[in-house]
Amino acid sequence: MLKMKRCYTPIIIALSILSACSNAGQEQYTRTQNAPSGFEIQSADGIEPSVAGNMNALAGGSETTERVLRPISNYELQKKFPNILVLRGSLQKNRIALTFDDGPDRRFTPQVLDVLKKHNVKATFFLMGSRVEGHPDITRRIHQEGHSIGNHTYWHPKLWQESIDRMRWEVTQTDAAIQKVVGYSPKLFRAPYGGVNDQLLTEFGKMNFSVIGWSVDSMDWTQIDSATVQKNVLSNLHPGAVVLMHSGGHWTQDLSGMVQAVDALIPRLKREGAEFVTIPQMFNLPERK
Repeated sequence: MLKMKRCYTPIIIALSILSACSNAGQEQYTRTQNAPSGFEIQSADGIEPSVAGNMNALAGGSETTERVLRPISNYELQKKFPNILVLRGSLQKNRIALTFDDGPDRRFTPQVLDVLKKHNVKATFFLMGSRVEGHPDITRRIHQEGHSIGNHTYWHPKLWQESIDRMRWEVTQTDAAIQKVVGYSPKLFRAPYGGVNDQLLTEFGKMNFSVIGWSVDSMDWTQIDSATVQKNVLSNLHPGAVVLMHSGGHWTQDLSGMVQAVDALIPRLKREGAEFVTIPQMFNLPERK
């Protein structure tokens, strides 16, 4: 039986190349708004062809075969901003929060939702605004099935390299997209790559966001098989764990190992007494502003 650890080491979150973007297949993307004035237009690398083909993209890049490490200690930042940034829940409660970044997409987000429904588990999805607008039906399903939704920027940029104005545009556009589909703007925010600093956290606080990090990284973006995803999670698991996974990726990326791992991990951990909760439940936070 798994013995869940009652201690943890400072969280070192690696800033990396984007693990984002799905294969929208035949989905028609209808957004017509131009990029904000003064922002550099980058390539739409990683964005599904049916999305990228219809407008210039302020894309953050793609995470497919490697991660360029720029480690910072979000643990130290959490001590400075305890009311804004959270990384893990209470070590005294055997609770686990599954979180899924970079969706929604049409390949893997529905599979994740099917598995969660099968096991009657609620999770938290950090969604990109561009994909919310491209896949409103899947966004609506996430909401209707009782999962929590967080803001994950519009194009997944490296915020620590961008201006505050660019950050505000990213999050407000995503807020508007989510509001249009599910009827509220989320309280929760997760930065792409976990990349935050003092200036960003101060601004997120002014914007009434709770910034959510993680304490367990599944490394599912590397297209590893189910057994390896499970090993990565179980070897670092602890009470109060916030587990990072992805419900969308580069449109050529295969996240099947993640889906299979979630299907295997949930019943195993339930047998060992773990309770699966959403981020609002874990941290006693409202879902919406």
